[in-house]
Amino acid sequence: MGENGESVGARLTAAAGIEACYERSVQLFGAWSIPLARVLAAVFVGGAIGATGRWAVSEVIAADEASWAWATLIVNVAGALAIGLAARRIALDSLAWAFVVTGVLGGFTTFSALAVQLNDLVEADRTPMAVLYGAVTLGAGVGATLLAGGRRRRSEERS
Repeated sequence: MGENGESVGARLTAAAGIEACYERSVQLFGAWSIPLARVLAAVFVGGAIGATGRWAVSEVIAADEASWAWATLIVNVAGALAIGLAARRIALDSLAWAFVVTGVLGGFTTFSALAVQLNDLVEADRTPMAVLYGAVTLGAGVGATLLAGGRRRRSEERS
């Protein structure tokens, strides 16, 4: 801060003859009309449900560290499909979105497990499988999301 309370950025833009407008405050949930406590509770409960579902899938479909991680692939692709469906049907700034997408599906899907499993494959000298697994996961996830979004559009066109 300068002597008169101006930031360094403000002084530099003024010296360069640039007129700048700075946002003085940031609202964390400015667009939401729902109390923050309800949103956090929805995310918390949804996340517990989603993470428990992911754990259950990984218990049913167990895999070695250096093999194809079917459980992670299944939860990520199923989650991408569900997020694609939700994106077409649930308002972004609603309590339902916080519960279903951020909570349940955010807890259900897992990028961190994917990263660890890719690393495990590389460390086991199975780099080609790691590359293939990463590509299949990405392609299937994007495809599932597009499929979910496309279905709604086609059904709306018939209406």
